[in-house]
Amino acid sequence: MSKPVRADWPPERLAEWERLRALGMRRFVWSYGVLRWGGFMFCFSMAVFQYSRFGSVFSAEGNWLLRVVLALATWTFVGYLHGRSLWFRNEREYAGQRAGFRA
Repeated sequence: MSKPVRADWPPERLAEWERLRALGMRRFVWSYGVLRWGGFMFCFSMAVFQYSRFGSVFSAEGNWLLRVVLALATWTFVGYLHGRSLWFRNEREYAGQRAGFRA
């Protein structure tokens, strides 16, 4: 049994999702999850940590290389998970829109 869809998608959103889904899941996950969301979170978390710990965003004190490598690994992984969850949520909602289920 399918869950009801939250709201009707406007035709523009349907067309945009059809365009994105034609490019494939791998590209969507890496571009929207890893690069956009994960990249933003990497930059934001590094800036906040650097400022709160050392008083400057551009400080090179401490073991900065280890922090950068760990943050890159973390946000790449989390961004990948985020992108996959977005893909599957959009696919579920798109299928509901196509099948005619409404909330």
